[in-house]
Amino acid sequence: MKYRIVSYCPDTHIEYDGRTPYDVGVGGGITARVRMAKALSNLGHEVRMVVNCRKHEFIDGVEYIPLERFRKAEADVLIMNTSGGGIDLSPAAELDVRAALKIVWLHGTIEPEGLDCLEYDYAYAVSNFVADAARQEWSVTPKRTFVTYNAFEEQVFADAERSNPVRDPYRIVYFSHPSKGLDTAIEIVQQLRDGNSAFHMKVFGGNRLWGERERAPRFTEGITYYGLIGQRDLARELLESSFSLQLQGGTESCPLSAVEAMRAGCIVLASNVRGYRELIKSGVNGFLLEGDHRSREVRQQAAELISELAKNKQAAGKLRRNAMGVPWDTRRAALTWVRHWDLVLQ
Repeated sequence: MKYRIVSYCPDTHIEYDGRTPYDVGVGGGITARVRMAKALSNLGHEVRMVVNCRKHEFIDGVEYIPLERFRKAEADVLIMNTSGGGIDLSPAAELDVRAALKIVWLHGTIEPEGLDCLEYDYAYAVSNFVADAARQEWSVTPKRTFVTYNAFEEQVFADAERSNPVRDPYRIVYFSHPSKGLDTAIEIVQQLRDGNSAFHMKVFGGNRLWGERERAPRFTEGITYYGLIGQRDLARELLESSFSLQLQGGTESCPLSAVEAMRAGCIVLASNVRGYRELIKSGVNGFLLEGDHRSREVRQQAAELISELAKNKQAAGKLRRNAMGVPWDTRRAALTWVRHWDLVLQ
């Protein structure tokens, strides 16, 4: 069955449309939203995105409608979600949308404002960790939760691989908001360079990921800051990198950055917290490090792992191959959604 889908997000802290993740770059919540709309459209469904976009137009088969121009609609599926700004879904209570199935898509562990006032059939959570929080701390009942991970876009990586990128065994990548462990990553790279100056790190993302003003940091030799870049350029950079540092204090509900790095064949070193535990089997397709990421012991452990793997190509190759088997591409995620809809609506 082909569905009429309305995806509604009232967030206004960033203006974006279906081109933004590819041309400019943007945070994970918006990227996931745009990717899933595109994937559902590619499956033949009619998709309308009601978001903070500048104008009404079709992009990649998806109809983008500015928030202020949306009045009412009939649909088979209504998806309501927020991932930034004030994390506020209360405007969704004013929607005039008749839909057979109403879904709230939960991106994190902060309960959206207005959630308890909405009528919905299912809460889609981006990880089991988020689903547990929704069930235990919010008003969501267990039978109404459905876990579906954020996903990478296979076509973007396949296109980047056609240029035959060469992986640098000493290149480390950090691509996220600075609050998610950038200081720790810098200290690890500095420690590595004390022993071997071939190690270096590229830093992507920055404050603009969350709609904040750019604050380009100053780095020491061997660390280069690039800020926001589009998804196609990012895929190529990841394919040319060997390690992804994602050590942090437990803020990640479902790390899209880990999924993307793994698909690219980067060896992810992450803290053993939250959503990382659902994606990484330590020593098999990446590493989960115990302890405070700011501690000298954790930094030392990370530096030693990277140094050893840079020398042991066989061990590193096995880890990369396992990581690249991460199954969560957008087509599979979209098919999972559709099959769930088939089950509950037919």
